[in-house]
Amino acid sequence: MLATHIMKSLFPLTILTFLLPCHLPADISKEIQLGVEAVAGYRSGYVYRGFELAESTIDFQVETEISLSNRTSLNLGSWYATENGKGDFDESAFFSHLRFKQSDQLTFGLSASYRHFGNSNSPLSAVFKDGVDVGTFATWQCNDDFSATAGAYYDFGAEAWYGNAETQWSKAISEKTFVALNTGISYVDDYYGRDGINDAYGRLSLTHHLSDTVSITPYVGGSLLLDSSDAGDDQAFAGLWFEVRF
Repeated sequence: MLATHIMKSLFPLTILTFLLPCHLPADISKEIQLGVEAVAGYRSGYVYRGFELAESTIDFQVETEISLSNRTSLNLGSWYATENGKGDFDESAFFSHLRFKQSDQLTFGLSASYRHFGNSNSPLSAVFKDGVDVGTFATWQCNDDFSATAGAYYDFGAEAWYGNAETQWSKAISEKTFVALNTGISYVDDYYGRDGINDAYGRLSLTHHLSDTVSITPYVGGSLLLDSSDAGDDQAFAGLWFEVRF
């Protein structure tokens, strides 16, 4: 399929990104900047790549961003989610993102993660398999408020490809509050029984900074399946994040 060929063709670009100009400071120990964020959240339903994996869940995430140079940054983090109520689904993950900023508008990136799905036997959706997920992406920053990202990823647990194109928009409505809207569309290649156009998805959030280091973010979102023959249902969910930055 053409879309599958495009996703596979994107991976040679990941090698090229390593060859692009990227000069680390001579004294890196003095120049590296480090930021850490911890997030605790609740969501009424857990939807991952268009699949409903659990109902009511609580999740925790810790992520650090390391500025390697003016144009190169590395994000490292871990994640844990557990289902409340009747279900016993849980998930743990480790992830990394390496970004190469080529200009004020264009950024290339590499991603790698490992996910472990515990008690993934819910009848809600497909039974996901543990495994490594690697990918490459590119982001175009149109202006301070709007950007677009396209990515291609290979899931070794599923032994299949996943690709998406999405937009991110945000707008400050006061000195301490901003609204954000993320929308996207995804394509899969024999991914847990789905093939071709997968879903359209979105999330609308409102972030309020309680202080310089603490924020709270309520949000609503959903996933709309674009192939009527796919197993599963359209999804809608709501949630709340509590964020602390160090």
